[in-house]
Amino acid sequence: MPLAASVVADPAPFTPHAQIRARQRGIDLEALACLLSYGHRQHDHRGAEIVTFDHAALDEVARREPRPTWRKAVEASSLYAVLGPDGFVITTGHRYRRVIRDRSLPSLRPGRGRGRRARTHRLIFENSPNPFAQPAARARLRCAVR
Repeated sequence: MPLAASVVADPAPFTPHAQIRARQRGIDLEALACLLSYGHRQHDHRGAEIVTFDHAALDEVARREPRPTWRKAVEASSLYAVLGPDGFVITTGHRYRRVIRDRSLPSLRPGRGRGRRARTHRLIFENSPNPFAQPAARARLRCAVR
């Protein structure tokens, strides 16, 4: 028996909230079972784990599961599940926005991210020849005008 069929037959890892949300959102349980079996797991730094499909996970489903199951997984590639620290599925849904991979606190603070844009913005702001671009100069200008 394929792995996905055994997970569908055992509804134990779902909280009642997850069962209700999966039913409300029309999530196929077979695709959800594939997600839980083969999906990419990422910690959210708050004690939970986010499981999503990536290309490697879909390739693994294609190798190990029957073709109809793989087709359902590909159709539900925007599916995600949030697992609690005890391994139970807390909630599930479809992604409509990009997944934030690094949810550590330094990456969420402005100007502290790892992206090029934050560094570039900070350099332009600090080295600007325009004195009004500096916050202190703007504050002095406001005080002088009043």
